[in-house]
Amino acid sequence: METENKEKERAFNIIWNASGEYSFKPEIEAYDENGKADIYLNYIIGAVHKYYDYSLLENFFNDLKEDAYQELLKSLTWIGLENCTYERGKVERPVLESLRQSYSKKILSGCDAASTNYLFDEIRIAHFKKALGENPKMTGLASKILNELEFDKSMSTEQIIRRLNKIIRVYFRFGLIPSSYGGKRKIPRRRHIIPFLRLFKIASYKYSGEISFKKKESRFSKLISNWFKLIELRDKRQREYMQKLYGISILPESQTKAIEQVLCTGNHKNCHMHFTCGQFEDNIINNRDAIYHRDAVIRQREKNKEHYKKDLARNNNSISRLTNEIKNAILANSESYSIRSEFGKFMAERVWRNFYLNDNKIFIKNLKDDIKNLSVDIMLDASSSQANRQEIIASEGYIIAESLTRCRIPVKIYSFFSEKSYTIINLFRDYDETDKNDRIFNYYSTGCNRDGLAIRAALHMMKDSESEHKILIILSDGVPNDTQGIPKNESSRIRCDYIGTCGVNDTAMEVRKGRQDGVSILCVFTGLDEDIPDARRIYGCDLACIKSPKRFADIVGVLIQNELNNM
Repeated sequence: METENKEKERAFNIIWNASGEYSFKPEIEAYDENGKADIYLNYIIGAVHKYYDYSLLENFFNDLKEDAYQELLKSLTWIGLENCTYERGKVERPVLESLRQSYSKKILSGCDAASTNYLFDEIRIAHFKKALGENPKMTGLASKILNELEFDKSMSTEQIIRRLNKIIRVYFRFGLIPSSYGGKRKIPRRRHIIPFLRLFKIASYKYSGEISFKKKESRFSKLISNWFKLIELRDKRQREYMQKLYGISILPESQTKAIEQVLCTGNHKNCHMHFTCGQFEDNIINNRDAIYHRDAVIRQREKNKEHYKKDLARNNNSISRLTNEIKNAILANSESYSIRSEFGKFMAERVWRNFYLNDNKIFIKNLKDDIKNLSVDIMLDASSSQANRQEIIASEGYIIAESLTRCRIPVKIYSFFSEKSYTIINLFRDYDETDKNDRIFNYYSTGCNRDGLAIRAALHMMKDSESEHKILIILSDGVPNDTQGIPKNESSRIRCDYIGTCGVNDTAMEVRKGRQDGVSILCVFTGLDEDIPDARRIYGCDLACIKSPKRFADIVGVLIQNELNNM
């Protein structure tokens, strides 16, 4: 007991000396396998108090107490803190380099070759090999985690905590996993808790013994390795599910994943994309859900077409009026220029060219750039909230698309909705498919709507257009609503629901970004009067509220005219 108390006092002195403060009682201290106070690790503990705001770190550790994997996450945190604290302290205390090397060798001497078969042992071993100047071989996943974990010495406490929360969200956010190749089940996480990664053998002040965790570490590491395999299997099966239910992907999986790396960040971290044109696989005969969805789309298509034909005269009139309004706006804002021609206004001073040079272009023809180098994307909200308005939305979308096509403006049309973590983009026609506007009658509503991610995806797709001027017209009810939430802030792991203020603010932010990049974003409102205020918060003045079908062409025409006038 006397020896133990002496070592505890020695550990406290090392920590106090490193921190430069003697008024606090350390909550943790470090000992070697013989129960001796470890000089290097106790220095790291004290120096963390010196260089960083330990009250913030303490709050972070307290938050981890609610997590079943708190021991694992604490140990990973101390790997990162060891790295940045050493980098900051080595200038003041050159002896740290030799202390760190000695400690790294001691850690590695206790590891056998089999340890590298497990992900987290691999991270620990690689970290201390790098400390010795070696270039360890690692799997891609271990390398990604370690690169994120080895904090730079310039990072503040807040930045470190944000990074830790990011690591936890990306790599350790365990939830539903596939159950034996089918179905889903919840893993009771606490049942599988095994203390792990005791690289520091850090103890609380109540701890006075030593426990061997080697066998348990291996079991835990193997469990986690299997877990990641299950996550990969789950992701694969979810992607296959989306294809069977909503249509074959129009992009290779590798390209879709590359797009996700660009789009599914920030508020949309851990989301996925599925791009389709609604063409179903041939083998859906054995998939009841896919057959039901396909048949529902076919039935809705007929309803959409019947609704349009029922008011055919009025709809054709709307197309004619909207076409004329767009053409007039283009002509009013187009630039005139002249070219030499074989007909037009006679230029007497050029007659000699006809006699001596056999040049028949002795006339001047005045032209206008009437297309204005413009392309338009039309995106329809296809979430379940539009179920009672499907026929109306399909007709409105067709009227806009047909009017723009008659003005020889390239048009791209697609819908969006979300299910689980996926946002599905259903392409009806592309810019060069001028005779495919009727595909918009394939419009069918289901699922939720993650408007912010959909707009982000639309703006990304619009980069394919070579047009100088771009307009995005969104038919939406202005009510973002998705089952997958978003973080309240960068340093918090708590998520808020993607609905109400949270969803509106995110969507409005994406609209602002698009406009800052030079894209005109307009909204044709398709919702309830009570939701107009939220729609205005998202789209501002570029919002058309249609009270009567007879006024549709006039109101949308004014909206488009205003944008053309501002170009």
